[in-house]
Amino acid sequence: MNLIPGSFKLRLNGDNIPGWNRLSYERRRTVLRVGWGSLLALVLLAVLFPIFWMWSTALRAPKDLFTTPTSLFPQEVTLVNFTTILTQLDFPIWYFNSIIVALGVVLLTTTTATLAGYGLTRLDIPYKKTYARTILFGYMFPPILLAIPMFIFWRKIGWINSLLGVMFAEMAVTLPFSIWLMWKFFQTVPESLEESAMVGGASRFRAFYEIALPMSKPGMVAVGVFSYAVSWTQFTIPQVMLVESSKWVLTIGLFSLTIQSQILWGKLMAASALALIPSFLFVFFLQDYLLQGFRAGDIG
Repeated sequence: MNLIPGSFKLRLNGDNIPGWNRLSYERRRTVLRVGWGSLLALVLLAVLFPIFWMWSTALRAPKDLFTTPTSLFPQEVTLVNFTTILTQLDFPIWYFNSIIVALGVVLLTTTTATLAGYGLTRLDIPYKKTYARTILFGYMFPPILLAIPMFIFWRKIGWINSLLGVMFAEMAVTLPFSIWLMWKFFQTVPESLEESAMVGGASRFRAFYEIALPMSKPGMVAVGVFSYAVSWTQFTIPQVMLVESSKWVLTIGLFSLTIQSQILWGKLMAASALALIPSFLFVFFLQDYLLQGFRAGDIG
């Protein structure tokens, strides 16, 4: 496989390595394993080092944050940053609000996208393919373009400073891609199974509920993880919609730890470390379904 076009070509099979053809098969395998293992180790280091540094900073005492020379590990491990954000700030409230909003967005998006994706795949809807393909363009618009019009509309119906209003606003961001993903996924579910059930007397809804829905779990999990990630990290919409600090979510709360030109690094890293835990657990337990769901995007 050529990675770089032109006169200089880098090949993955090692043919351009001097003396490669004189090596035995076992030695070639060893060289390739060492090479790919080293590359994987560098990638993991680049990915995991920011997480390591976040925890290292969170466990440092405030007086050790700016000492020189800087060490990788804290000189004195302390939980003072964690106890401060848990006792002196509204961090537990922000944490709870974020979980409620994220779970609400997951539920709303997954339910709506599943029903829409099934309808676009199975029902006789005019121009459904054109609609399914063009709906993805809605995901191209940044949230700030949606936040201001929704703020005006939400204010008229009394949803400003409401977690429910934030849920529906964030669902508008996650829904286009989620519908497209479920539309692609339902194409992998054989329609003949549902037709056989309906010939046997089952209704369309029963065929959907007992056959198509169980087989679409990987796609639903992929949509759930995607909508959770968008909601958990969303800043613009909550910043516009939420006014009172008791209704803030984590992203706004973390931003409040920056005081003019000063950043409370210890508290910020401690809060970020705790905010990372639900995302890690969410993806860890659903990773198999997640990979299966996103493979549906390979369908033509």
